[in-house]
Amino acid sequence: MRSSDFCGLRNFDIGYNQRVSAPRIAFLILAHQDALQVERLCRTLQGQSSFVHVDRRAADFPLSRIVHIPGVTVVHPRSRIYWGDFSMVEATLNLLNNARQSGTFDRYVLLSGSCYPVKPLASLESAFAGDSRREWISLTPITRRSSLYNTVGRHWRMAPLLGNSILDSKVRAVYNRITRAMGRDLARETGLTPYFGSQWWGLTEPCVTSILEFVRNRPDFVRAYRSVYAPDEHFFQTIVANSRFASSAIHVEDHGSATNQLAPLHQIGPATDRYFRNTETDFQVAASTNKFFIRKVSAARNSQLLDRIDRELSGVASEAPSISRSQRE
Repeated sequence: MRSSDFCGLRNFDIGYNQRVSAPRIAFLILAHQDALQVERLCRTLQGQSSFVHVDRRAADFPLSRIVHIPGVTVVHPRSRIYWGDFSMVEATLNLLNNARQSGTFDRYVLLSGSCYPVKPLASLESAFAGDSRREWISLTPITRRSSLYNTVGRHWRMAPLLGNSILDSKVRAVYNRITRAMGRDLARETGLTPYFGSQWWGLTEPCVTSILEFVRNRPDFVRAYRSVYAPDEHFFQTIVANSRFASSAIHVEDHGSATNQLAPLHQIGPATDRYFRNTETDFQVAASTNKFFIRKVSAARNSQLLDRIDRELSGVASEAPSISRSQRE
């Protein structure tokens, strides 16, 4: 396969000397911390466009590390992100809308700041070009008999109710126990079968257009999902699964709490905490996976692993950010 660059696009020879343009990709990056890692990730994705949402709670995040990287856009407004809360969905929608306003893309790929590619960018482009209608999103239906039903079977409150008060976690715990006792029928509420899947996906432009139109036309659905546990693993999945794009998505059996580890584009770390480490075993997991990214790495903690990935797997001419000894430790 030969490639030639022109204005960020690559042309590929795919059999019979037929040349096709590589898809234009918008990488949507949710960043919370570790600016060194976010910077390193953005540099590996040059040649395509990256849109970065930095958690508003990360007040000391040095945006200067990424704003000048070619192809990178830091999106505004920035949301305050809380774990398991709808604010993650809001930030993702913000990324989608910013990307669409800036240009036309064939694919939208959601990443976190702690992701890293383990294959050349051209490999991902080729996979998208070779199956232009495939939706790289995992879908698992949630029924009352599903082990996942607890996530949608009550109203959850994950964002603070009392600000930074020391009583907040106790108040929310009581609230969540009460709503569990009350129960909930989310399918009846929304008129759609709820679905679950990995937060991380790669969607086509028509699918993204359909999602954003749905969000505009169904404020009741959005309101309902504001009180779903970890809606970043439900919201987009439910919309896609109940649309004409469902047949092009990746359908996954219910594996309980481990279902969200079955990501279509990402390899999860081999340790029980799912983090990657600087070991030969971890490198071999990254080298042998058929996925395109690994999850949960840090520029400081994993510099040795990431340098080796650059040299041996992704073909990146490493421009790793400088890391002081104290940052490594």
